[in-house]
Amino acid sequence: MPKVYDNIVGLRDMTAEELEQYNLDQQEYQDNIIPKKLKSIREIRNQKLSETDYLALSDNTMSDEIKTYRQNLRDIPQDYSEDKYDDLLARDEQGNLTHTVWSKP
Repeated sequence: MPKVYDNIVGLRDMTAEELEQYNLDQQEYQDNIIPKKLKSIREIRNQKLSETDYLALSDNTMSDEIKTYRQNLRDIPQDYSEDKYDDLLARDEQGNLTHTVWSKP
């Protein structure tokens, strides 16, 4: 039986009610993990697009590399399936995103 930490007793077995609630919480987490990852990806994508919005003004001529970069960002939801979300959200030791789609030319 899973254990739970109790401030008075210390580590103890979960009661049937606690175990049921724990299982419900775990199931809810698993059911919502994909939408949460997609939300994070969209927030990052929107931030990256906003960082280059000034380049899309009428008095600027965007390079082909920037056009491709921005198009790749806009295509993320349809180009990447759920099994690739972890790759898109991967970070290095400094907290920087490591997937190549985020790299600005």
